[in-house]
Amino acid sequence: MNTRPTPREQFLRTGYRLLDELDTTDLARSLSIAAVVDGAGLSHQTFHNAYPGNSRSGGSGGKEAFVADLLDNLTVNYSGTVSPTDPPTGWRDAAAPVSALFDDLTSGLMRRRLIAVLFAADHDGARKAVTPEFERLDADLRTVVGQAIQAQGGSVRRPLSLTSLSTALGALLDGYALREMLTPGSVATDEVSDAVTSILRWAIDPVHSDRIAPEPDPVDALEGAASLRPDLEADVIAATETLFLDNGYFLVTLADIAAAAKIRVEDLRRLFPSKVDIIVAALKPEFDRVLRLRRADERLGIEPAVALQRTLISLGDFVIDNRAMSSGMLLALSFEQFQHPSTITTVIENLYLPAAVVPILERGRETGVFSDEAPAPEVAIMLTNNVLFRCLTRPTETASDVVAGVLRVLMPGVSTRTP
Repeated sequence: MNTRPTPREQFLRTGYRLLDELDTTDLARSLSIAAVVDGAGLSHQTFHNAYPGNSRSGGSGGKEAFVADLLDNLTVNYSGTVSPTDPPTGWRDAAAPVSALFDDLTSGLMRRRLIAVLFAADHDGARKAVTPEFERLDADLRTVVGQAIQAQGGSVRRPLSLTSLSTALGALLDGYALREMLTPGSVATDEVSDAVTSILRWAIDPVHSDRIAPEPDPVDALEGAASLRPDLEADVIAATETLFLDNGYFLVTLADIAAAAKIRVEDLRRLFPSKVDIIVAALKPEFDRVLRLRRADERLGIEPAVALQRTLISLGDFVIDNRAMSSGMLLALSFEQFQHPSTITTVIENLYLPAAVVPILERGRETGVFSDEAPAPEVAIMLTNNVLFRCLTRPTETASDVVAGVLRVLMPGVSTRTP
């Protein structure tokens, strides 16, 4: 039997409906200008000088102009807490930045995110203002997850990808933060760390055991204007680096890269005939910087032993900052030379790391600082190869740490006296 709702129930139902239909920009208009002025420590006259006019008389000044400005410059004040300072070495290290983000969320960031979402749902200006901050947080979280994958030397288990895994972790944190806001004390930071650690343990496959390259999505339907993107080569390089992080060098095909970059395979081959060509395009500008810094030291007359250390550190930073592409370069040199000898030629012509060191060794031999027991190119290869391998296999060490270790062992056989 249907019962007639009581007046109280009718009022509540109507209130819920009005709340659901509420335009949240109306909330911003309810701000008290007096509270804004007092909080800023300024005067009402200063406010009206900043926002002249009177919206009450039909104009667009005063409070109406302030609210429009407020929404167009909405911010969640994300500080980048999630970004780690050092690459993770273990699961706990990988989970630590994510746990720090949970602490940031529960300290006010979550409330600001919710407010931003509410305003952005009704106001284009607010949406444009906060979208970059939301994207920056997503990108930082993706970086943390990517570094965890690199530290374990594996790939993301199918059907997940780096993007979907970081999105899932972000959603988990948002949910935990909401629960903590509603029931303070219900979620501890250690519990968040345990959950993230468990998910990463499952999601990261250290031996690539379940990687089966999928059939790439057809891209024939893409607009012809795709080839007119501002920097299509940069898009391809970014897509390749992401795929290398997700799946490793060997398990990525040009078809995978084309699909990820939303470009036809035949167009990709016109830009980059092989994966090695993409690696070279990504790394050459960074390697050119290493060579430029070495030439500057030479022109300034920096003592050879010091110049050698400085250049090796620059090489180490180059490898660490481009870990995914550097790993691909090393694997290509190590294995693809047997099937594609041109790989060696392409890399040596553009990314011959010993070339950064040979001139320093030769200059040091001329001044009697370095011995000449072995040809300078061979010594340069030994030095740069050790720096390269150690930077790729010791994610917790800085370039300075790596170079100090390499020179501690090899410098006695290179120099004629202790630098």
